[in-house]
Formats: sequence, C-alpha cells, structure tokens
Amino acid sequence: MIKAIADENAQMAKSKRDKESNENRMMSSDAVNEVNFTTNHDFMTEHPQTEVSMLGAHRVKPYHFKGLNAEQQAAILHERAQQCNEQKLMKQSEKEQE
Repeated sequence: MIKAIADENAQMAKSKRDKESNENRMMSSDAVNEVNFTTNHDFMTEHPQTEVSMLGAHRVKPYHFKGLNAEQQAAILHERAQQCNEQKLMKQSEKEQE
C-alpha cells in the first residue's frame, strides 16, 4: 500500500512538472510571437500608408499622423522662403518711403 501511494505521488509530481514545462514553453512562445508582431506591425514601424484615410488619399488621420512626406516638407520650405522675401521687400519699401 505504501508503494502504491509512493508511485501515485511520483506520477502526480511528474504530471505537474510536465504541465509547468508546457506552460513555460507556451509563455515563451507567446512572448516571441508578441515581439515579432510588434516589430513587424505597420503601426509600430510607422508605415506611412496607415495614415491615409479611407475617405480620400488627400485626407490625413490626425490621430495616426506619422509626419510630413518630402513633398509636403518642400512645399512648406518654399512658402516660407516666399514669406521671407515678401518681408524683405516690405522692409525695403518702408525704408524708401521714409
């Protein structure tokens, strides 16, 4: 009878170890999958196509803005240069009127 109890305890201990080993393996596999998903997901990699609205390519999702593209940056710099030139011309014309 003592032998049967010892065998049963050994079997329960083995099944507990196997269960914990499987749980640890699954948790580490889940962690690896989560890291892979995060590093390859469009939102986390800031893929620019994710910020385009379904309502139109010219519309931007303000909650999903990833920054200006090169064309938009060039347009802003061009407008800024024009404003600086206009300001210089205004100052020159004020000096000439004095």
